[in-house]
Amino acid sequence: MQYSLILLKQVIIMFAIICVGIGCYKTKLIAKEGEKYFSSLLLKIVSPIFIFTSYQTDFSAELLKGLAASFLLSVISHILMIVISNILIRKNEKYEYSIERFSLVYTNCGFMGIPLAEGVFGAEGVLYATAYVTVFNFLTWSHGLSVIKGEFSKKEILNVLKSPVIISITLGVVFYILNIRLPEIIEQPLEYIGSMNTPLAMIVSGITIAQSNFLNIIKNKRIFMTVFFRLILIPLIIIPLMCFIPANKIAYMTVMLSVCAPSATIGILFAVEHDKNAVYASEIFAVSTILSAITMPLMLSYMSVFS
Repeated sequence: MQYSLILLKQVIIMFAIICVGIGCYKTKLIAKEGEKYFSSLLLKIVSPIFIFTSYQTDFSAELLKGLAASFLLSVISHILMIVISNILIRKNEKYEYSIERFSLVYTNCGFMGIPLAEGVFGAEGVLYATAYVTVFNFLTWSHGLSVIKGEFSKKEILNVLKSPVIISITLGVVFYILNIRLPEIIEQPLEYIGSMNTPLAMIVSGITIAQSNFLNIIKNKRIFMTVFFRLILIPLIIIPLMCFIPANKIAYMTVMLSVCAPSATIGILFAVEHDKNAVYASEIFAVSTILSAITMPLMLSYMSVFS
């Protein structure tokens, strides 16, 4: 119950920042093009630095064990979500089934999962959340992209290994295991940049939500069906199954927190890039993000029973 209250507080704080993003877009303080620039800054600089600095802590065998358990939980949970999404969303050309499947499997673990993990569990939560983000990035740019495009490319797997987030995680783990600490004059500026991760991510989310047509959303039952699967049904299935994997409480709950997060923002970017229905992807993102304020605290109470 204590964790749920902390999470509810963090979700409310984040939605307050999201409202700033919505206000900036509605008042034309930030144009639509600004969303792309902010997203690029976040994905290529701020988030990688934030993740790297989270590993700048004294080495602990117990933390390393928790990190390994987080990776295992992340891999298995993604595999299960891929299987479940294929069962729940059948291939049907009448519907945007590729976007719906992507929205069920991939969550906003970077923009919401990591900030929430930091708010609820502190630095240790961020450390474990990076395991989920690593698996997420590898799969979104391989399996996820193939779902959107309708075809598989081995080249994309090589590209993801060169992404800033994967590089930052690799360097962070190496520095952590070797117990290499940066001098304060270098670490402090990096921490200042990394501290922009949560507010910038929420502002970008707000800009995206502001572009949605809520009248069209209300009329589309498949959006609410997809969001129900993403926020409620899939966590209800995954959470008890994952409790059989040996992991400490914070590692388990941090990864499951990412499993309960709303649909990933990157699905919108993929849809834009490959001429799919980006509006539909943004509508699913908007509804799942808004409703997650209610569902995530409830799911955290649910997972505390199994942890």
